Amino acid sequence: MNSPSNPQDSELSRRHFLKSGAGVAAGAVAGIAAQGVAQAQAPTANPTGQPPVGGPGIETQTGQAIYQLPRDHAWHGGAFYQSNEYNEWHYITALGRDLKTGQRISIFWVPLAQGWQTSEGRPLHNVLFAFHNLETGEFHTSLCYMTGKLKTEGSAPDAKDFWFKYAIDDGKNGFTTEYDYQKETWRFAGYNTKDDKWNQPFKLDMTATLKTPGYVPMAYWGLESIGVDPQQRQNPETMFGLTYYYTAPTMACKGSVDVGGRTVEFEADGWFEHQWGNFRNTYQYRYFWAWFRFTNGDLMTFRQYYQGLDFNDVQYNVGRYLFMDGATHQRSYGFGPAIKVIPSKMWKSPKSGKSYPWYGRIETPQGTYYYEPTHPEQEGYGLAGAYIEGVLQLRQGSPTGPIVATGFTEMIMLTDPFEDGSDPSMGPPISRPLPNKPGEPWSPKVTLPRP
Repeated sequence: MNSPSNPQDSELSRRHFLKSGAGVAAGAVAGIAAQGVAQAQAPTANPTGQPPVGGPGIETQTGQAIYQLPRDHAWHGGAFYQSNEYNEWHYITALGRDLKTGQRISIFWVPLAQGWQTSEGRPLHNVLFAFHNLETGEFHTSLCYMTGKLKTEGSAPDAKDFWFKYAIDDGKNGFTTEYDYQKETWRFAGYNTKDDKWNQPFKLDMTATLKTPGYVPMAYWGLESIGVDPQQRQNPETMFGLTYYYTAPTMACKGSVDVGGRTVEFEADGWFEHQWGNFRNTYQYRYFWAWFRFTNGDLMTFRQYYQGLDFNDVQYNVGRYLFMDGATHQRSYGFGPAIKVIPSKMWKSPKSGKSYPWYGRIETPQGTYYYEPTHPEQEGYGLAGAYIEGVLQLRQGSPTGPIVATGFTEMIMLTDPFEDGSDPSMGPPISRPLPNKPGEPWSPKVTLPRP
């Protein structure tokens, strides 16, 4: 690993990814990040001076772009995504400090659009939230399931001052997501009033501003298969089982959160992700995902999938890994058994009764590390069941070696069938009222033999 670097904010051109609104392919994205803060140039129109080829039978619109930013920062709709399988989220986790006490804290926030709700005439919208004090173990979590109209505002998709805003507020829960392209700043805000086993009241208002190296594809080619499908029906024509998926690994975050009867003002480094596609169908909710920020500035993220129950039967063939040098932002990708999460001890939740692989080692192309939680009780609850979204840390050399990185993990093993017998990966019945497509969705047996 390299020594830490502290590039000045002025070095980051917030327009380096694409300020013209035209599309950039994943290869272009890779080139931009490798150059650190290089400007992305829009394609030159008619460089030969001759009109482009056109006419009957010639496709002139699709180009080669995987993403068209900034317009693809927005949530997606239309007939293509009016599907029981539709899934999309803006995800951010932030590690920082309480400005009053100096204690280390974390914020987890993800607004989701999933499937379809006939009663609302839109996808099902919910928000997952968590607050954690890394020093004391204090933890608050909430699931915000919101009814009512989704209010949307925004510019034209090709506007130079592109922006959008989404909001739902039903009086018990609410969320707002805003994006300003000219400032490369996001705002995430919301609240919950429920107070029960899985929900604590909170109010959040956070801004996140893009920093070097900008937006990065999570898999080398910019697309990622999600989950294990024994029938191997991932389909680029419909995006069945596939996702568009990118991250902004470094965001400057600040804001306030009301939890535990007090207001916490904070500053933090954020990790942002945007993922979407028609992929809520395969064994997608059986995985171990994480990202880490090393003390020297290096970054790492991976996802490991399972086909069996209780984190058994690892499916290395669909796993992926990304490492980024903190000084140069040069990226290294790995796939399959290049990344292995090997548990040494499970932790059984007193709330849900589920067991999670909270302790073990991670074998990567950059070396072997030993992982553990800051505190194990960081469990939340989604519409499909309980899961871990929590802070973990890496030690080097041995399980008691020095801590060299801190990050977030998402450990999900949702296998208990719904009342209608369907697998949790299909989402709750309330969010899939549309007619099934021919041959879809498949109905996996959830009573797989345990190894």
